[in-house]
Amino acid sequence: MATFKKTLLQKGVRKSMAGALLVLALGGGSSVHASSATQLPLVSPQAPPPQGILTIYSERYVRGDGDVEVVERRPVELYTVEGQLIGTYNNPGGDGPIRLSVPPGHYLVISESHWARGKVQANVEDGQETVVPEALFD
Repeated sequence: MATFKKTLLQKGVRKSMAGALLVLALGGGSSVHASSATQLPLVSPQAPPPQGILTIYSERYVRGDGDVEVVERRPVELYTVEGQLIGTYNNPGGDGPIRLSVPPGHYLVISESHWARGKVQANVEDGQETVVPEALFD
């Protein structure tokens, strides 16, 4: 009886191996083919989106920091002409202007000057710098 079971087991293993070899021989397995004739996708540098520079000289004021006087500029708010706030910006470096890279378009710049809010319209063009002088906020 043991010999009979062993013979049946051997036949089953042989059939399974033969079936597996047949599948592999006929290409049933997954394989990766590499060929030098296959063209690779071409990747080119992409042009950066249009940008302009908006340089804003807001009102300067002197702030006392202990025994030291520090010159700073007032923060500015930048809006689209439709009235949507883009952001509020300041120059953490103090006295220098606020410089922003923005897409070309029309903007509204608002800042405080002499305790009143001043508004200036600015037009930014691609690759150009638009300067908003401090005097326009008066």
